[in-house]
Formats: sequence, structure tokens, C-alpha cells
Amino acid sequence: MKKFAAKILKFSIPALLFILISFTYYHISKTKVEAKLTAFSAHAVLLMGDSQIQRLHGDSISQGAKNLASSGEHYYFTYQKLNALIQNKNHRIDTLILGVSVHNFAPVYNRLFNLNFAEGKKSLKRYLYFIPLFDDAGFITTFDKVLKPLISGIYAAPDFGGFYESTNSNPNEEIINKAFNMHFSIKQEEAKFSHSQRDYLYKIDRLCTENNIDLILVSTPYHFDYKEKIDRKYFDFFSKSLKKLKHRRHLNFIEDPIAPRFMSDANHLNKLGAQKYSRIIGKELKAEKRDILHR
Repeated sequence: MKKFAAKILKFSIPALLFILISFTYYHISKTKVEAKLTAFSAHAVLLMGDSQIQRLHGDSISQGAKNLASSGEHYYFTYQKLNALIQNKNHRIDTLILGVSVHNFAPVYNRLFNLNFAEGKKSLKRYLYFIPLFDDAGFITTFDKVLKPLISGIYAAPDFGGFYESTNSNPNEEIINKAFNMHFSIKQEEAKFSHSQRDYLYKIDRLCTENNIDLILVSTPYHFDYKEKIDRKYFDFFSKSLKKLKHRRHLNFIEDPIAPRFMSDANHLNKLGAQKYSRIIGKELKAEKRDILHR
């Protein structure tokens, strides 16, 4: 019996020490994350959303704008990041430029918000420091499935997002098909549309309304061949979802007949395309602000 107890202690003490060290590290890192968010909240204009918005030049849109968009970011995590940013009572955020597009409601976003999938576990690792560990969102429902990504997330760099550019151009059929299949393939009888994306888009809208933040939706162009592959039902879901928003300011460039030389792949602008559309969006916003001032 004593030998058995000794063996239990031999394995349990290191495990308890590891857990203690991990959660100490978590709280220290959480403080650093909060400090960084406080610094970001000093920017009046933020760009958030997925990798399509990540390609845009903040300063070309509005001087001092901060790009916090990130690849494959579900709106749940965008909502949590924005909510964390405005906790600073002295924040200066008055405008949120949010990426929104047809593929944002595709099946892949179900997986990004589901810990039964590798994509969901990766999301937890990326955004651990921005989300509450206990809430009713339905993301973390049980700890037995998430212990490994949870521990990994403690020691991983938090995904604040940020500007990214590519010099690739003229994507071929293989690249376009790869993006289409990643976004729209359905696995394990999951839903065809991401209703959780729509729900958190509405929550972002309400959060902006409650905090006097001007919400501007931006849809950047798609490659023609990629766009033609998408079932029109997704375009209908996209349009109907946006109609229910309180904020209806939407700069929509999805139907633009963009030349392939401005695209890095199926749904991302390259360096030249990003420069072009950042300037266009910047001019649109300046024109709108002038109209508001002269009303």
C-alpha cells in the first residue's frame, strides 16, 4: 500500500506543479495581453475580421488605423477581442471596419467554432487569452476534450491579428479549387451554413451600437472563377443576414470585375490589389464623413 501511495505521489506532484506553473504563466501573460489591448484601444479606427481584411492598409484607409484582422477568424473571437478592447474606459475607438463576405457563412466556420474539429482546437489555442473560460457561448462546453489545446494555448502567442500582404498573382485553377473546397466542403453532417457566425455578427453590431462605434462592413473582391463555384444559396444567406443588421453601411466589392493580377489566390487581394482597394475604401469613407458634416 505504501509503495502504491508513493507511486501516486511520484506522478501526481509533478502534474500538480505543472498545472500550478501553467496557470501562473497564464495570469502573467493575461496581464501582458490586457496591456497590449489597452495600447490598441488608443486607435480611433480598427480593421477586424478574417484574412481578406487583413490584406488592407490601415493608413491608406484612415491615418493611424490599426489592422487587427486574422486569418480564419470566427466572429465569436472578433466579438471577444472587440469587447476586451472597449473595457478600457479611455478607449478612443469610434470606427470599426469589419470584413464580411459570402464565405464567412460557409461550413468551415462551423468547424472553427467547434472543439470536436481540429480547426476549433486551433481556434482555442490562438484566442485563449481573449475568451472567457466559462460562458454560455457554446464554444468551451467541457474541459475533458480541450485540455491539450488549452495547455498549448497558455504557452502560445496570442493572435492579435495584423496586416499581411502577398505578392502572388494570377492564381491557377488548383489554387482556386483548394480554397473553395476548404471553405465549402461539409464534414460529419455539419450544417450547410454557419448560423453562429451570423449570431456573432449581430452581437458585434449591438456592441458597436451600445458603445457609439460606427460599424462599416467591407466585402473585398473574389476571383471570378471562385465566385462562380459558390452555390447562390450562400449569396442569398449573406444578403438576408446583412439586411437584419442595425448598421447598414456596406462597401461591397464582391461583384467587381477584378483582374487576376490583383488577386493572390481565390479570395485574397495581393499587394497591388490591397493598395488599390485600400485607397478606394479610404476615399469612400472620407466622402461619407464629408456628407455627414454637411447635413
